[in-house]
Amino acid sequence: MSDLSRLKWSKNVSYDSKITFWDFPINELSKIFILHWRKSSEANAAKPEDGDLLLIRQHARVTHVVQFFNNTVYDDGSGYDFSTGRLVQILWRANDLNNAPHNTEIFGCSINFPPSGKAYFLENISDFHEYWSQRGGLAAFQNYVTGVLNEKGEWLKQLIVLT
Repeated sequence: MSDLSRLKWSKNVSYDSKITFWDFPINELSKIFILHWRKSSEANAAKPEDGDLLLIRQHARVTHVVQFFNNTVYDDGSGYDFSTGRLVQILWRANDLNNAPHNTEIFGCSINFPPSGKAYFLENISDFHEYWSQRGGLAAFQNYVTGVLNEKGEWLKQLIVLT
């Protein structure tokens, strides 16, 4: 995969367990899953559009790139605080999650993301906008980050190719 023209979002994922980085064995079926948000963040979960790409950050490192399948926000009915989610497909995964590329390497600059599990439209993050607006904007970032991702991880075969 080299077309990152839909890469517009980033989201922090964290867990209240002893697991340092979220991951699971990648097989043909596990590439598609529900990415969760807090139930109170349902409106935020609805913001990325069908086909958009999102960088998953964990502990200031980028570990995955996922693509949204549709515009539907799901509720798993569990009543759990993180029962809201969106259907996504993993497109890229860091080679070594414990040594995944740091935010500064991925974004080309230091970015202070708000401390939440919400999806952030990259151009709305002031640090991102300030740095990349002088270097060609979102399109220039998408071109730049392609090289970093190619070097630091693997692109997975898509199960469903969205047009």
